[in-house]
Amino acid sequence: SAVSTDDEKTLQKNLSEKIKNVKGNYPEYILSDGGMMPMKQKAEDASYRELLHYYDDDRVEVFKRLNDGETVEPRACRGAEFEKIYFPTCNNFHEIDLGRPYDDPEEMPKPRAENQLAKVRYLDHGYYRDVWVVEDNPWIWPTQYIKEKDNKPKEALGVIDEKGTADLIPKAYRTMVLKTLRYQHKLKEDSFAEIQLEAIIMERMTKSPRIMDIYGHCGFSVSAELVPIEFEERVVPGEGMFTLKEEEERNKNGLRPHNTFTAEEKLGFALEMAESIADLHGYEDGIIVHDDVQLCQWMTTPDGKLKLGDFNRATIMTWDEINGSYCKFANGAAFGNYRAPEEFAAINLDEQIDTFSFCNNIYALITGLWNFYDTDDDGEVHKKLIGGDLAFVDPRWKDRSYEERKLVELLPKCWAYDPDERISIFDAVKYLRQAIDE
Repeated sequence: SAVSTDDEKTLQKNLSEKIKNVKGNYPEYILSDGGMMPMKQKAEDASYRELLHYYDDDRVEVFKRLNDGETVEPRACRGAEFEKIYFPTCNNFHEIDLGRPYDDPEEMPKPRAENQLAKVRYLDHGYYRDVWVVEDNPWIWPTQYIKEKDNKPKEALGVIDEKGTADLIPKAYRTMVLKTLRYQHKLKEDSFAEIQLEAIIMERMTKSPRIMDIYGHCGFSVSAELVPIEFEERVVPGEGMFTLKEEEERNKNGLRPHNTFTAEEKLGFALEMAESIADLHGYEDGIIVHDDVQLCQWMTTPDGKLKLGDFNRATIMTWDEINGSYCKFANGAAFGNYRAPEEFAAINLDEQIDTFSFCNNIYALITGLWNFYDTDDDGEVHKKLIGGDLAFVDPRWKDRSYEERKLVELLPKCWAYDPDERISIFDAVKYLRQAIDE
């Protein structure tokens, strides 16, 4: 016989009450067996299809198995609430005249007319994006503009473009950078997602003095503060590559780093880099993994502080609804020679990949060299890393200064092959702060 409307309401009410009692870390949940009565089942006994049915939620992704290559049980990973919250400011972007008359390559780099609010000129490009300098005209800042000539650097900066950088430094307060997608790349959904992710993370990190400030985002473009001084070029001058014989000859009468930093500066810069990564890993609404930690991601402000940027490869970690912990993630094939060993398997990854790469930066700070300075064969470096081989550290660095000894002693802590044995970035910050205070 048909079930009455009152009976249906009573059954729905009972089901709702039972679902309210389900705990977030999923020790049990409610399944319907196709009949009117709900059925209680343990999460570890649930199938992939049953979890798909239970988590009918766009913010939860259900996987057929754990991302470690071994465990076959399904899992459900919930995205952080903030990962889809962003604030595009397209009207502000539409006010910027990039000055591309007929896209003439000879005309593009030229600044615009002086009577405009801002002058725009082409600066440089990476693989995916063009970089433009958008500079307020001086008449907008009359009291500060007259001081610019006194704020030019008095000494060489140690970068490739000394003149261009020296010109940017006094104007940094009235200048921003604009990143736009290069014309040869198609407007694809995954490219948009990467740029949107960068905008979301930079907006969330606005409170950090160690992260570059975002000024706006629209479509495939981002505007941000100008941080004018290259850091990588000062840490690793030139190519940073030599043969073992050349290095032995250079250091036969004592170690000679290739950069000009004092030991105290090296320790200070190491702490600044660690603190900026810790801002990401320690974000209160969910761990953010930079996923591309290398020297070129930091720039130096006119007052000498480091700021971290470039988050279009970043990962916002998701929460495992079954185990009550963060889900591991995959990031595709690993390239270059700056990666953690586990990245070449491309599974079971977490924030510890940043910690490994961070100590590659420490190695460069100490020596002025790249970690595997004697080879430019990425394939050979990959084999070394997968096999557990690390960059050579001359033991004499420990005796050169107290600060360099502390940095050398940090290397094996964050170069541990097993990410679970690796020091966290928070412990690295604590270690470096203690080293500075001693």
